[in-house]
Amino acid sequence: MLLEAQKRGVPFAWVGMDCFYGEQPWLLDEIANKGMVYIADIPFDTQVWLEKPRIEIPEKKGIVGRNPKRQKIISGEPQPIKVHEVAKRLDPSRYARVFLRETERKELWSMVACLRVFPVRDQLPGVETWLIIRKDEGENITKYQLSNAPADTSTERLGQMSCSRFWIERALEDGKGEAGLADYQVRGWTGWHHHMVMTILAMLFILRMVVKWGEKAEMISVQDIKEVLEVILPRNEITEDEILTIILQKQRARLSARKSHHRRNGFRV
Repeated sequence: MLLEAQKRGVPFAWVGMDCFYGEQPWLLDEIANKGMVYIADIPFDTQVWLEKPRIEIPEKKGIVGRNPKRQKIISGEPQPIKVHEVAKRLDPSRYARVFLRETERKELWSMVACLRVFPVRDQLPGVETWLIIRKDEGENITKYQLSNAPADTSTERLGQMSCSRFWIERALEDGKGEAGLADYQVRGWTGWHHHMVMTILAMLFILRMVVKWGEKAEMISVQDIKEVLEVILPRNEITEDEILTIILQKQRARLSARKSHHRRNGFRV
């Protein structure tokens, strides 16, 4: 799928993935080899080296058998360490407070540490990559990710990349909630494909509306567009000014509720 998107010229900056894919080293390496950037969730017990250990092809022992060809870590070199142990040992000064995104209830800030590591690949050090350690404020969970983003990528950029999968998940939620993505009762693949095509076309139309009206109403949402369509479709005529008025009324109410929530919870307004 990724290669097909790349072949068709679909523009994307990076590939985000959850732990299931993040713990598939072959997949990460293949994506990197194809010139794509990834950021992947990884389990807390993923092992990495903080410094690249020296490797060698060991000398043959005895006169029987084949000559060694496989490289190994030189005796005495440090062992790899689990990423959750890295987090425990990391100096607090290595963390930076990064704004990730606005949520329905508050601003999402996180303490993010980014360091260069060498992940384990077949018991040997792999290519140097980023290890991102993220602790979202208000949550007692530490998240770990690997990324092959360029070495000069800023902490702020990596932090924003680390939570970007939210928008994909949100798109699926919007598709289910606003366009009926999950509301199908079919018995075969043909019927399912028909339903998916119509739903995705509806979402594409709504997205284009969001982009168009977002130039005049910055906080516009998918739900706003659906509600506006419910108002204007039964009418024979409606002007753009009338549509904009409907949208701005909804946004003023939403902004007022958000500011009120932020004040109650002590966040910056």
